[in-house]
Amino acid sequence: MKKLFLPISALMALSVATSAQKARIFAITGDVKGNVNWNSVREIKGSDGSIKSTLYSPSTAAKTTLSYQSLANRNKSPNGEAAFSAIAATGFDAKTNRLYFTNMRGNTLNYVDLNEDNLTVVNNDDAAFNSGDKFKSEANIITRMCFGADGAGYALSNDAEHLIRFTTDSKPVVTNLGRLSDGVNNGDKSIHTSTTSWGGDIVGDAFGNLYLINMHSDVYKINTQRLVADFVGSIKGLPEGFTTNGAAVNEDGDLVVSSAIYTDSYFKVDISSLKVTGTVKSDGGVFNASDLASSNLLYQSKVASTTSIAASDKVSIYPNPAVGKSFQLNVASAASGKFALSVTDNKGRKVLENFTTSNETLKVNLPKSTPAGVYILKVTNAANQTVHTQKIIVQ
Repeated sequence: MKKLFLPISALMALSVATSAQKARIFAITGDVKGNVNWNSVREIKGSDGSIKSTLYSPSTAAKTTLSYQSLANRNKSPNGEAAFSAIAATGFDAKTNRLYFTNMRGNTLNYVDLNEDNLTVVNNDDAAFNSGDKFKSEANIITRMCFGADGAGYALSNDAEHLIRFTTDSKPVVTNLGRLSDGVNNGDKSIHTSTTSWGGDIVGDAFGNLYLINMHSDVYKINTQRLVADFVGSIKGLPEGFTTNGAAVNEDGDLVVSSAIYTDSYFKVDISSLKVTGTVKSDGGVFNASDLASSNLLYQSKVASTTSIAASDKVSIYPNPAVGKSFQLNVASAASGKFALSVTDNKGRKVLENFTTSNETLKVNLPKSTPAGVYILKVTNAANQTVHTQKIIVQ
């Protein structure tokens, strides 16, 4: 196996580039301020909500080369522009630098690769992404999307009957995880009722959870392994009549929320207290936005930020977050023969001492006393070369 070693200067540059990419925030807006057609994609500044760049909008379409491809056969067809209409949910994957989205009445998962000069809408029509007939019921519409700490994307239907997980590798896997259940202490707040859970957006946290902020500004914490949604509370300090339609996390770890009908500002929210802590606005106000997307995570400053400099897509861990202090590891051909495995916490302390095995697939059991948090798994080959490092979340 040929291994690439990067000099320290290159690693520092990679770290800076990754951080800058993670700080990006995107908004789904209308062509002009106040419009509610949701046919424009813009990158906004986290500091004041102003437009950093417009990826696509009808008024600038003549300046944009836009095409369409099917993931299955990559055949080009002329309806790329149609894909940028009635966008219902979007999520940004910093790892691939792609913006994923779905349409109000569509059953396909789309993305645009932001590394390319010309925008190409790539369409994945995997049947697992289908949450039902959107024309018969708005309950089936996927209105919330984000990326979690495990690197996977998550999409949620209005009625929370479908939580869908998708990967972004060369052979993407779409899994309909199924129905969310209400937490035992939710009382009259249900994740399934239109008046208490529909609309809004979801964001991830550094511990593998998702947070749903619905259009009424109620907040639910979602455990993606147990598929349980616990009502946390309601955001305090938003203007009267403000509907929360978009949510993202800025580079400081603040929750930022937008409204589809409010153009004065976006708002920063402390997720622990659910209190508004400030406004995000420029002198001219902001675009009303039906959805926001960033790859930042809530509480990300509380865990180690480790760059996977020797990561291999041939190594897989499932599930991640780990449930019951255990997970499955498959090294495929990343390390032929014997290899060693270790797990450390964010202070570098060994949780699992190095052990050597030649099993390509094995079940790894962490000590029962292992606290919940983020850990670093490292795989080294027989020559003591690191072939893979990865964050693993223990719940």
